[in-house]
Amino acid sequence: MEKKAKIYTYSVIYSSTENFSNKTPYLIALLKDNRGNKKLSFIEGYDEHQDIEIGQTVIYLKDDDKGRAIYKLQDGTAFGRL
Repeated sequence: MEKKAKIYTYSVIYSSTENFSNKTPYLIALLKDNRGNKKLSFIEGYDEHQDIEIGQTVIYLKDDDKGRAIYKLQDGTAFGRL
């Protein structure tokens, strides 16, 4: 079963440090899981012309090298819900 969360709030980052310059613009979001826990996460797969909405479903993708969860936008639906 996939781990899912909802976007609680978000920000699109257009300027960055050198380490992320090849990823701009990118999306970071405060996510709320089905237990009500909130966490900040990088959201993989954002496209600059993509609409993002509060409450949109994201799916756990992997942990980064420091153990932080990375999520991705749900495939196939623009505004998927839990």
